[in-house]
Amino acid sequence: MIAKLVALLAAVAPAAAVPPAHPETPAMSEAPRALTLDVAAQGGMLEVRLTGLSERARGVSYSLEVTGTSTSRHHGSTQLAAGTQAVLSTMRTSAGADWCVRLIAEEEGSAPYEITRGTCAAG
Repeated sequence: MIAKLVALLAAVAPAAAVPPAHPETPAMSEAPRALTLDVAAQGGMLEVRLTGLSERARGVSYSLEVTGTSTSRHHGSTQLAAGTQAVLSTMRTSAGADWCVRLIAEEEGSAPYEITRGTCAAG
Protein backbone atom coordinates (compact mmCIF):
# COMPACT_ATOMS: atom_id res chain seq x y z
CA MET A 1 0.00 0.00 0.00
CA ILE A 2 2.88 2.41 0.79
CA ALA A 3 4.38 1.78 -2.67
CA LYS A 4 1.06 2.85 -4.23
CA LEU A 5 1.05 6.03 -2.14
CA VAL A 6 4.63 6.87 -3.10
CA ALA A 7 3.78 6.31 -6.78
CA LEU A 8 0.71 8.53 -6.37
CA LEU A 9 2.84 11.22 -4.70
CA ALA A 10 5.29 11.12 -7.61
CA ALA A 11 2.45 11.39 -10.12
CA VAL A 12 0.74 14.29 -8.31
CA ALA A 13 3.84 16.32 -7.39
CA PRO A 14 4.47 17.82 -10.87
CA ALA A 15 0.85 18.92 -11.32
CA ALA A 16 0.35 22.68 -11.61
CA ALA A 17 -3.28 22.70 -10.50
CA VAL A 18 -4.20 25.13 -7.75
CA PRO A 19 -5.41 23.21 -4.68
CA PRO A 20 -8.90 23.98 -3.41
CA ALA A 21 -9.23 26.45 -0.54
CA HIS A 22 -9.89 23.60 1.92
CA PRO A 23 -8.44 20.44 0.33
CA GLU A 24 -8.92 18.47 3.54
CA THR A 25 -12.67 19.10 3.64
CA PRO A 26 -14.56 16.16 2.14
CA ALA A 27 -17.59 16.65 -0.08
CA MET A 28 -20.92 16.66 1.72
CA SER A 29 -21.67 13.05 0.65
CA GLU A 30 -18.31 11.70 1.93
CA ALA A 31 -17.63 10.40 5.42
CA PRO A 32 -15.28 12.54 7.54
CA ARG A 33 -11.62 11.81 6.96
CA ALA A 34 -9.69 10.09 9.72
CA LEU A 35 -6.41 12.00 9.18
CA THR A 36 -5.80 15.65 10.05
CA LEU A 37 -2.73 17.69 9.08
CA ASP A 38 -1.78 20.62 11.32
CA VAL A 39 1.05 22.96 10.30
CA ALA A 40 2.42 25.85 12.35
CA ALA A 41 5.01 28.25 10.89
CA GLN A 42 6.69 30.57 13.37
CA GLY A 43 10.10 32.19 13.61
CA GLY A 44 11.38 30.52 10.45
CA MET A 45 10.47 27.04 11.71
CA LEU A 46 7.74 24.61 10.66
CA GLU A 47 6.05 22.15 12.97
CA VAL A 48 3.92 19.54 11.23
CA ARG A 49 1.64 17.15 13.08
CA LEU A 50 -0.39 14.35 11.52
CA THR A 51 -3.16 12.95 13.71
CA GLY A 52 -5.69 10.20 13.23
CA LEU A 53 -9.19 9.89 14.68
CA SER A 54 -11.91 7.65 13.31
CA GLU A 55 -15.45 6.81 14.42
CA ARG A 56 -14.68 3.15 13.67
CA ALA A 57 -11.52 1.05 13.67
CA ARG A 58 -9.82 1.36 10.27
CA GLY A 59 -6.47 0.96 8.61
CA VAL A 60 -4.74 4.05 7.22
CA SER A 61 -1.52 4.60 5.32
CA TYR A 62 0.21 7.84 4.45
CA SER A 63 3.15 9.52 2.78
CA LEU A 64 4.11 12.87 4.30
CA GLU A 65 6.66 15.18 2.64
CA VAL A 66 7.88 18.43 4.21
CA THR A 67 9.99 20.75 2.06
CA GLY A 68 11.64 23.89 3.44
CA THR A 69 15.39 24.49 3.49
CA SER A 70 15.61 20.67 3.21
CA THR A 71 13.19 17.83 2.44
CA SER A 72 11.97 15.23 4.92
CA ARG A 73 9.67 12.30 4.23
CA HIS A 74 7.74 9.97 6.50
CA HIS A 75 5.70 7.00 5.31
CA GLY A 76 3.61 4.79 7.51
CA SER A 77 0.56 2.67 8.00
CA THR A 78 -1.38 1.83 11.13
CA GLN A 79 -4.69 0.63 12.46
CA LEU A 80 -6.69 3.39 14.18
CA ALA A 81 -8.79 2.35 17.16
CA ALA A 82 -12.38 3.60 17.16
CA GLY A 83 -12.80 6.96 18.88
CA THR A 84 -9.16 7.26 19.97
CA GLN A 85 -7.02 10.14 18.70
CA ALA A 86 -3.43 9.20 17.81
CA VAL A 87 -0.47 11.35 16.77
CA LEU A 88 1.01 9.54 13.76
CA SER A 89 3.87 11.91 12.94
CA THR A 90 5.47 15.10 14.22
CA MET A 91 8.13 16.84 12.12
CA ARG A 92 10.07 20.06 12.73
CA THR A 93 12.28 21.79 10.19
CA SER A 94 13.55 25.17 9.06
CA ALA A 95 10.94 26.72 6.79
CA GLY A 96 13.02 28.81 4.37
CA ALA A 97 11.40 31.38 2.07
CA ASP A 98 9.06 28.85 0.44
CA TRP A 99 7.82 25.69 2.09
CA CYS A 100 5.42 22.91 1.26
CA VAL A 101 3.78 20.15 3.26
CA ARG A 102 2.15 17.41 1.19
CA LEU A 103 0.19 14.46 2.56
CA ILE A 104 -1.02 11.58 0.41
CA ALA A 105 -3.32 9.36 2.47
CA GLU A 106 -5.42 6.27 2.01
CA GLU A 107 -8.02 5.06 4.45
CA GLU A 108 -9.39 1.54 4.40
CA GLY A 109 -12.39 1.47 2.09
CA SER A 110 -11.75 4.95 0.59
CA ALA A 111 -9.91 6.42 -2.37
CA PRO A 112 -6.52 8.09 -1.74
CA TYR A 113 -6.55 11.83 -1.15
CA GLU A 114 -4.06 14.68 -0.85
CA ILE A 115 -3.79 17.57 1.62
CA THR A 116 -1.28 20.39 1.01
CA ARG A 117 -0.13 23.41 2.98
CA GLY A 118 2.29 26.20 2.04
CA THR A 119 3.39 27.21 -1.44
CA CYS A 120 3.61 23.71 -2.96
CA ALA A 121 4.57 25.20 -6.34
CA ALA A 122 4.93 22.87 -9.30
CA GLY A 123 8.44 21.47 -9.54
